[in-house]
Amino acid sequence: MRYANLSSTAVCAATLIVTVAACGSQTAPPASSPLADSTRSNALSAMHGEALAHAKYLAYAAQAQQARRPQAAQAFTDAAQTELSDHFAREADLIGFGGDSAANLRDAISGETTEVDTMYPGFAKQATADNDPAAAALFAEIGNDEAIHAKDFTTALTMITSPSPAGSVPVGATSAPEAITAGPPRSSGTTLANLRTAMQGEAFAYAKYMRYADQARRSENLAVAQLFTNSANVELNEHFAALATLAGLVSPDTNTNLTDAINGEQHEADVMYPDYARQAEQSGNPQAASLFREIAGDEKAHQQAFETARTAT
Repeated sequence: MRYANLSSTAVCAATLIVTVAACGSQTAPPASSPLADSTRSNALSAMHGEALAHAKYLAYAAQAQQARRPQAAQAFTDAAQTELSDHFAREADLIGFGGDSAANLRDAISGETTEVDTMYPGFAKQATADNDPAAAALFAEIGNDEAIHAKDFTTALTMITSPSPAGSVPVGATSAPEAITAGPPRSSGTTLANLRTAMQGEAFAYAKYMRYADQARRSENLAVAQLFTNSANVELNEHFAALATLAGLVSPDTNTNLTDAINGEQHEADVMYPDYARQAEQSGNPQAASLFREIAGDEKAHQQAFETARTAT
């Protein structure tokens, strides 16, 4: 995180909230335009990418550790932490992602319901048509888990909007980390594409629910915070992990994983984030543009760390 501690003089000079008189004869700069739809959309798209990178790099770190490549493992771990705790968090702050516990629970219920009613049944049906029983069974199992999440979130919403002495907010299921097996994809075609789509969704759900947990904790709604935390861990430790094994996310060769990470970081550093910054500037959102440029610099540093780790023995 890069949050500078401004002196009172600097705050007076920089903020747009204080009056001109409070800063002497200085004239406050014009306020930024409201966040443009394109800026908001780009930030949300980036958040999905950062969430996936966090989950993927943790998996790559575990493989590197097993392969006795400590420098690579550390580079992956450090990058994973930055992607979630810095990049995802600051982009979420930028767009005001999340709200009070009731709003966050409604959003979670909506997302889980879509997965239960549409996404996972459709993926299971396609896997069956592709003669892929392992994927079909996994999609069905995850769909059942998501139904439980939806039920828990619905109960929690009822409890905080219409409290009852006889009820309580569910704790949610707990989850132990499931190891991702390195190797080639075990599925192909449309089912493989669906596995990757599901992986992205589960990674984003993890990051989102952890943010919702933090927001609930700050409002002292500890029971809801615990429910979101436990649900998030199921999404990452069970669902993402099982999907990643079938999708062949992790190569048994550490350098292959480093190369994948290098290519992704280079694209974000050289193409994606600079383009997002340019669009934000053109839309009158200089603060967003500055954030996108800063993250591009971080991604370039990740690229370089991965390149260094790839040459290490």
